[in-house]
Amino acid sequence: MESAIDSLLESLKRDVDDIDMIPNFEDGVLGVRRDANALAVVAMTLGASDYEAPICGVASDLIDASTQLAKAETVADVKKAYQALVAARAKKGTPKKLEWKKVAELQPLMKNALPSISTDVKRLSRNEKTFLRGENAQKVINDSTILAAIALGCRENVDETLAPTEEKVWREYCDRLATASVEFNKRANAVAAGKGSFDEMKEAFKAVEDTCSSTCHEKFGGKAAE
Repeated sequence: MESAIDSLLESLKRDVDDIDMIPNFEDGVLGVRRDANALAVVAMTLGASDYEAPICGVASDLIDASTQLAKAETVADVKKAYQALVAARAKKGTPKKLEWKKVAELQPLMKNALPSISTDVKRLSRNEKTFLRGENAQKVINDSTILAAIALGCRENVDETLAPTEEKVWREYCDRLATASVEFNKRANAVAAGKGSFDEMKEAFKAVEDTCSSTCHEKFGGKAAE
């Protein structure tokens, strides 16, 4: 989970570095909002889980800094919030178990983060040779961790869907997506370690995609997909 957070921080650095080159702020900030919201739910998952690592002590600080970055309204605010996020990552703290709460908006996660992650996973997993080349396997493993965190982090966002009264169904869907993503993560780790079947890994990712399209797109689309 720690490497997934650092992967998102690297992506955010690129987002922030590129923001000056895009004339329209709303266009330029799309990547920032996508990755900041994703980092917030990964940090929430980290803080609420039984995962044990020094980074757990700054989970709350990462959530606060990520949510501030996701809401930044000017280029200057983006850069300031990003530096606060980097500082939060560098801090040390005493781990404290967090209670689940809503920390991110649904649209940047479902419309931007999930499709982007799925595209990267498909590109880096088109065959076993590509998957095992360079840092590709670790990128896929990080992405699957982020997918699971997004699924868990979205459980409180049913009000942002087209079926805001279907909380039970929505939470069940999110849990299924998280379970499928964790299974894919396990398969990817096994293949990376030379102990698993690449075909089974690809089937596990297909289960992730099928979960997304079956319930989310058919019943809860609309606002989340606009």
